[in-house]
Amino acid sequence: MSISQDETKGCAYRCQRCSMFIPVIFVFALIAWSYYAFIVAYGANIHNLGLRIFISILYHILLVMFLWSYAMAIFTAPAPSPKHFYLTEEEHANMRSSDRGREVLASVSQRVTVYERTTTGAVRYCELCRCIKPDRSHHCSMCMQCVLKMDHHCPWVGNCVGFSNYKYFVLFLTYTVLYTGFIALCCIPYITNVWKHRSDDPLNFHVLIMFLISLVFCITVFGLFVFHVFLLVHNKTTLESSRPPCFRGEKY
Repeated sequence: MSISQDETKGCAYRCQRCSMFIPVIFVFALIAWSYYAFIVAYGANIHNLGLRIFISILYHILLVMFLWSYAMAIFTAPAPSPKHFYLTEEEHANMRSSDRGREVLASVSQRVTVYERTTTGAVRYCELCRCIKPDRSHHCSMCMQCVLKMDHHCPWVGNCVGFSNYKYFVLFLTYTVLYTGFIALCCIPYITNVWKHRSDDPLNFHVLIMFLISLVFCITVFGLFVFHVFLLVHNKTTLESSRPPCFRGEKY
């Protein structure tokens, strides 16, 4: 039995969508392991009960906020183009059959408000979605749709970061820095103490690896956090920072 081209594309798309969540599964597995490493392995070395409770409370607060912002960034669907930006079947047929497709598209675009243009001065149009692209929107080949105010497609959240979930993404970066930084700071006194008294108590392997991973994530994500704060202050997206948009009336 032969397999149609549409079925092949559909299967490939489903496989692509499933593979997008591999980094997400890895992150959740890392969080589960770090929970054991911090609460059990590290917590066993805190002999002051009051201090252990205080650190545990702070840890769980940061963990809950981190997981909440991460889940919201993952499961908030990207905002698509509004319905009135899509061409009707008749409008699409007229544009495709006419030698003056650019003029036809410009005429159709009169019903919407768009200021952004292509580098050639034409109205931005998505062939795949069959819609006029709203300002600051882009087509994501992973999500297979045009995304409003698209910033980038992030493999670590398995989702497009744009208008609908950018706030959650920035919060995710914020709590990642706080969560990993808190773990790293808590581990420093323990590792220093074990290093000074190497003969008394061996260094716990889980705590050491957790410290190193937390430190690396804290430093790298902090750099990304600073970059997105810069973008927020200047009202830009990641795509716009690398390729400034062109607007109606500008010289190309």
